[in-house]
Amino acid sequence: MSELKNRELLISYAFPPTNTTTSNVVAKRILDEKKSVDVVCGRLDNLSKDYTMENVLKEYISSKYVIDIDFSIEWDNIKFFSTKAMETLDSLDVYEKIYSRAFFSHSHFLALEYKLAHPETYWRAEFSDPLVKPLGRRTSSKINDEEYVKRMNELLKARNFELISCEDDVNAICEYLTYLYADEIIFINKNQRRVMIEDSRFDVENIINEKSTISPHPTLDDKYYNIIKSNYEVDENYLNFAYFGNIFSKRSFEDFISSFENVDDEIKIRIHIFSNNKTLFEQILSNKIFDKVILNEEVNYLEFLNLTKKFDVLLVEDSYTLSDCEINPYLPSKLSDYIGSETSVWAVCEKNSPMYSMDIEYKSILGDYSSNISTINQIINDKLNLTLKNTALDEKIYARQRVNHLTQKITELIDVAEMEFKKDAEYEKRIAELNHKIEELENEKSDIVNSNSWKLTKNFRKIGKKFK
Repeated sequence: MSELKNRELLISYAFPPTNTTTSNVVAKRILDEKKSVDVVCGRLDNLSKDYTMENVLKEYISSKYVIDIDFSIEWDNIKFFSTKAMETLDSLDVYEKIYSRAFFSHSHFLALEYKLAHPETYWRAEFSDPLVKPLGRRTSSKINDEEYVKRMNELLKARNFELISCEDDVNAICEYLTYLYADEIIFINKNQRRVMIEDSRFDVENIINEKSTISPHPTLDDKYYNIIKSNYEVDENYLNFAYFGNIFSKRSFEDFISSFENVDDEIKIRIHIFSNNKTLFEQILSNKIFDKVILNEEVNYLEFLNLTKKFDVLLVEDSYTLSDCEINPYLPSKLSDYIGSETSVWAVCEKNSPMYSMDIEYKSILGDYSSNISTINQIINDKLNLTLKNTALDEKIYARQRVNHLTQKITELIDVAEMEFKKDAEYEKRIAELNHKIEELENEKSDIVNSNSWKLTKNFRKIGKKFK
């Protein structure tokens, strides 16, 4: 019997040392299951690297096949990854089991090719988030590949499945073909499964319900929280909150800002933020709480785990989805890491979201001013044994203050942008002047070279070169 029959092939376009959320969650799956696996992944040298997690995984990685490719979400990149990886895998014995995880869709497209080549192989396919409409954003273009669509449709037609089209988005095709051909589909939560069924243009509900399972992000053993000992210092004279991650339009940090705004100045708190969005935080944080904030660069995953044990309260926020989805399908992956730290967690939740339904020490409602104020007061009461008076600003007054603050910031940013545009215009003017001067010099040179005197002195210039 081949050795491969005793191992699973893990297919993950992004994998340690490539430093992405997907890389770390796949690594957590391996460490949680504690089984030896083989891995095929992309090199992705144009993304940042974290070699600490790669070292931790070594005891569970039997063989690793790295495809020389840079990161891109374009179809040509997906197709290249699948083609090159299959050339490598075709030279090996057949695996009994494969596992793939998307985000990114490359992983499922490669797993599909392997499943089509080896129908006897058992394929587990995990979806971390909806691919078609993550947080309301379209993230892929139409596939526009007639050859691929024709090949797939021949297979689909033979099994009486709905056909795909060149007009379909790449991610829509990825979801649909994975539903059809995977033996097991893994979702992070029930809301995600429901939303992905409803968002598909294909009739897939029965297929998904028959073969899907729910498996939240794993929480690692305590030993992994102590592999890297962070030297980050925390002043224990303060009540220390920590937030890890980036912010954007759907996850704005605004609920935490409104809460901390209402904490009395004499109460000593610190808010430690670890993010690649430092500049954005500098713009949105109010003047009152800016002095209470320590902004840090994002840290690698294992240091992050160790840091979660150093603070009094860890902050996590749901994404705002009600403008895009009937129910929230997302569960922040960092929550599973927070849980393993055994540190108190404050979760700002969208109503009826997966996080809202979990047993978390402190919870408040996304966009609910009074709920957030009540929660911060409860935390201060529990941690500092202080009973606070309800002195929160009137919600309308606070909202007006925040609008004024953010309007001022926007105005400042517009002024900076206009100054940069003026600089660009000045640079372009100078470049145009230099190009004009070059053109004049080229014309002068041409006139000289074509002149009779230049031609008559040609032999003298040759003699001059001999004497140099």
